[in-house]
Amino acid sequence: MGTLQNISNSLMRTRFITNAFKLHTALVDHLFDIRYGLDTCRWARLSELTISSTNKTRGQNYQPTRMVALRQLFSALKSQIPPDSVLVDFGCGKGRVLMAASEVGIREVRGIEFAHELYEIAKKNCAQYKTKKGFPTTYRIVEGDVIDYAINPDENVFFLFNPFDETVLTKVLHNITASLQAKPRRVWIIYYYPDHANVIEQQGSFSRLQEFMTWQHRFRVYSNGN
Repeated sequence: MGTLQNISNSLMRTRFITNAFKLHTALVDHLFDIRYGLDTCRWARLSELTISSTNKTRGQNYQPTRMVALRQLFSALKSQIPPDSVLVDFGCGKGRVLMAASEVGIREVRGIEFAHELYEIAKKNCAQYKTKKGFPTTYRIVEGDVIDYAINPDENVFFLFNPFDETVLTKVLHNITASLQAKPRRVWIIYYYPDHANVIEQQGSFSRLQEFMTWQHRFRVYSNGN
């Protein structure tokens, strides 16, 4: 009985800690919006948004990345990623990743979003945040399909929050690889909730560099360098 009771008590403590962490992260997100006058917390279904792309059914509904997890991730990567980096968020939603990246001094952040309403919100959020915080980071939001986005030679950090299926991911990786052939450089791919990680790992150009776990938040980092 003693052993069973100890197991039960341990499970209860774990459940309590997990629930407390979830509450904490949700609170941080809502305070982030309130403090800076933003709109990043509300989820959105793609079926309710204006999207002209034929890849609409291959995308995922908007769900924000937790600020606590993002800040821990970028803090951990700060010493590895050059400060003059340019980050691209494929499927940037309302721009939360872009704003979190600006907190660690990344030179420029660019978001690609195919849902018109999310694109407009991301532009407004980033402009508001830059005004409030005064960070030197340059923001650029592009409305369009990620497979049509031409990878620029200065872009070296790519972020994905499991935004689309394997078909679209394969095309995006092809675009990144083509850019590297035209302009060789080291790049990083940050994949949050890496449901289709096999696509990256089988593609052959990128190797897994690190994996970060923050409770239930899992980030996998790939690079074409050691």
